[in-house]
Amino acid sequence: MMLLLVLSGLASMAVSLPGMADIHGRADIHDRALPLSQNEGNSGPIDSLVFNAAEQFVDVRPGSPHQFIAPKAGDKRGLCPGLNAAANHGFLPRSGITTIAASVTGLAQAYGLGNDLAAVLSAAAVALTGDPTSGTWSIGGSYVPALLGNLLSNPSGISYSHNKYESDASPGRADAYLNGGDAVSLQIDRFDDIYNRAANLRLDNLRDHNKKVHDFSVQNNPYFFQAPFAGLVPPAAHHFIVNLMSNHSADNKNGFLTREVLKSFFAVTGADGAHVWNKGQEKIPLNWYRRPASNPYDATVAFADVAILAAKYPDVVRVGGNTGTANSFVGVNPGDLTGGVYTSANLLQGNNLECFTFQALQQGLPSVLSDIYKNIGPAVALVNQYVSPILSGLGCPALTTFNQSLFNQYPGYNYHPRA
Repeated sequence: MMLLLVLSGLASMAVSLPGMADIHGRADIHDRALPLSQNEGNSGPIDSLVFNAAEQFVDVRPGSPHQFIAPKAGDKRGLCPGLNAAANHGFLPRSGITTIAASVTGLAQAYGLGNDLAAVLSAAAVALTGDPTSGTWSIGGSYVPALLGNLLSNPSGISYSHNKYESDASPGRADAYLNGGDAVSLQIDRFDDIYNRAANLRLDNLRDHNKKVHDFSVQNNPYFFQAPFAGLVPPAAHHFIVNLMSNHSADNKNGFLTREVLKSFFAVTGADGAHVWNKGQEKIPLNWYRRPASNPYDATVAFADVAILAAKYPDVVRVGGNTGTANSFVGVNPGDLTGGVYTSANLLQGNNLECFTFQALQQGLPSVLSDIYKNIGPAVALVNQYVSPILSGLGCPALTTFNQSLFNQYPGYNYHPRA
């Protein structure tokens, strides 16, 4: 049985970004139907049909160029275990300060992350949390740029980008407001909830966990808030765990995620019931094979995964938040936000979700960046360099109204803790 959500329009995400070749080769994707969540394999909505040991093997053996080296004092590590592991193995700069180009190359080599998705997420990280002058961003906390220049203060890094880049209802981290501003430290109870769901974790298990932590945030965090762009980061992060951390083999081309592999990526040791988080020690496991290069986890499939999540748990992807007390969630009507361009009825039709998300990122930049830069122009131009080609390929409707005043009812909207 298949959902009546067809990937029409998603194929147009497969456009070439500036300086990058089109890597998708998925001309027939618009003919595919999305599987129900419980039927989806560990490669996402498009199955991995091949296994090439030489191409997919990620060599992190001692003595190899990508051996594990623990971060030294001053190296940045943050809230994303996949980014931390990539830096610990030199797929990203071991300093934890990276660039768009290094991120695109390194995350493809380590995990099979699609070039388009890596580039857009990195560009947003540079603009919202980094330094556009040097083109750098931190996978962890604040750093000192070579020249402050246009910046009003040192870049925050993604660890302190609450409701700009990072958001509530994380897979493994606590909501910032409920944890004294700390959205970086792994909560073992959250890890254990994922760990104990199955011996071989699947996307459906992570969506059930996503629903649980989302509901916890609504019920307990008076500052809970889901922005149009940052609010999709936690659902995407849940999907990343399975799509990018699963091991692959000739017998299981789609991938399998064991508990031991999960522990390695999350820097967790110890026996069941006595797990310990080892901060900054995230590792890509030995004898681990990433998803094939022929099936990258790109923007096309990432948004398809969000659509599958929305079909199972629609409240998890709503824009809105609590209004100052726990369990007071009020949603934002997309029609009111966008002047009727997108509505609750059409948001999941065709490519509207992608259009809405990327246009919301563009429209929301000026108000966010005004507190970061003397002149927001270069940062806006940087994001548009990577987003505009995608929007052009999607054929999105013009969005001239984006009523951010609707967010003022949510105290979490303006909650941005610093280190």
